[in-house]
Amino acid sequence: MRRSRRAALAVCLILAIAAPPGAALAQTVDELYASGVKARQAQHFDEAADLFRRALALKPDNADALVQLGFAELGRDNLPAARQAFSRALSLAPTYRDASFGMAEVEFRSGNPDAALPLAEKVAQADPGNADAAALVENIRKAKQAAGSEAKRAPAVPARAKKPASRRPDPFAGLMEQGRRLRAAGKLPEAETVYRRALRQAPKNTDILVALGLVVGSSRRFDEAGHFFDRALAIKPGLLDARLGKVRLAIWQGDAPRARALVDGVLASAPDNVEALDLDARIALLEVDYRRARQSFQRVLAADPRNADALVGLGDVRRAEGDDDAAREAYRQALAIEPGSAHVEQRLAVPPPRKWRLDLGGEVSDLTDGLGDWTDSSAGLAYRLSPRTTISGRARLATRFGHTDVQVEGRIDQVFSPAFSAYALAATTPDADFLARYSIGAGASWQLVAPAKAFGPLSLNIDARYDNFANTNVTSISPWVQGYVLDGRLGLSARWVHVQDDIGTRADGYVLRADLAVTQRFNLFGGYADAPEISNGTLVPTRTVFGGISWNVSDPLTLRASIAHEQRPTFDRSIFGLGLTARF
Repeated sequence: MRRSRRAALAVCLILAIAAPPGAALAQTVDELYASGVKARQAQHFDEAADLFRRALALKPDNADALVQLGFAELGRDNLPAARQAFSRALSLAPTYRDASFGMAEVEFRSGNPDAALPLAEKVAQADPGNADAAALVENIRKAKQAAGSEAKRAPAVPARAKKPASRRPDPFAGLMEQGRRLRAAGKLPEAETVYRRALRQAPKNTDILVALGLVVGSSRRFDEAGHFFDRALAIKPGLLDARLGKVRLAIWQGDAPRARALVDGVLASAPDNVEALDLDARIALLEVDYRRARQSFQRVLAADPRNADALVGLGDVRRAEGDDDAAREAYRQALAIEPGSAHVEQRLAVPPPRKWRLDLGGEVSDLTDGLGDWTDSSAGLAYRLSPRTTISGRARLATRFGHTDVQVEGRIDQVFSPAFSAYALAATTPDADFLARYSIGAGASWQLVAPAKAFGPLSLNIDARYDNFANTNVTSISPWVQGYVLDGRLGLSARWVHVQDDIGTRADGYVLRADLAVTQRFNLFGGYADAPEISNGTLVPTRTVFGGISWNVSDPLTLRASIAHEQRPTFDRSIFGLGLTARF
């Protein structure tokens, strides 16, 4: 395999060296153009202008690059440079509508509505669905009407040469660019400081409000971020950037239903918006709707084949579906477009998924009153059929008062959505002496509250089991709730236990437990239980104190140790356990 890859690489190098100069040039121009478009869409106008000028230095008659350069210069409020770029584009392609639209913008901003109007009207008539052109026509007409009304009210003055009007440079452009660069570098506190300084000077500037919402949301201050987006929408109802910001906010909070409702609303009015399609795909990933996620990412790539974010998203879909090789291919394509991208390199650094898991455990129990020892050992093997489905088997060897039972169990776990999962199991014990002759069980978990701020997820769970013994049958039902705090480091759970046999004997109890992630690799747990134990078909009231540790020695290996003490009506029992989990 390595030889074939090296040979392929050598062939590619030979072909690249032997290729005619024009082929390499075209590729370089395309790359510069794609990067420039992305920079302009992100409002990095200085960077975009530089990229388009570099592309034009290689291919001066590229009308597309000239038009994009014109819009980048408009973003920088450099009207003379924008006029020159659009004029050159129109000299190469006189019917280029985007160039005509850009020239109309230049004339309008330069204070020449009479020259701007026919240009804008021509674009609007040729493309009735162009909302931007229609809006520009309306704005120019309003400006002309306002100017006519003002002229009627103003007293006559001697005619004089008029100095062409020009827009004053945006005093906040520098602060916005500085804030964008700080945010891109991951310096969120510094970016927030810059944006707040700009907001003090322009409290109704919606661009600043949206930028602040994104920075504050990235800092997980979700309520405050939502307030900034709402302020922007109050100033400009329907503002697309603010609506998309609220979608991102819902995604960051893990609130897939709310994010879905918001992005569906955006797509209803802007069905081809690339950013909205990308967010739609991200939400579909949260919903485990891989088909929709794939379709949305592919629509983005159809509009922009060099969209690295969409390629990364497509890789995430393939990885979630269990196709790690295809995922890595998508990540490598994204890295070719954005060399050195940290989030792409991190994905490529993730080792291939381990589909097998081996669990080994053993317990020794010391009974009081000279009753001897009990032992309980188990070996389990699990296989992940898909990201949603896992099957497993377990063998258990237990000894009690000189008798030995061997139990075999099979289980299947299924994830139906990020919020709901379930399992089912069946077990049998041939020639059982004290364990159940056969058992069936099932359970489910439902995430009621998604992680937010310092609080982790809150889930409602239930386990149910039926055990058939030689002399009786026992049914147990155990609902329990589990929640996390301290950014998910501390987990707390409370379980109610209800047990009943076939003659109507009932017993109830509870189990309380806490799990603490001390470090990334070291975990502690402990708890108390006052709940019935099932011993050879008999319900035995039992009080238990328990605790233990787990140590993630490496990614594939975890070691465990536990200790517990039980108080029963006839004897006490001290339990010592060791175990390990290996993933491969």
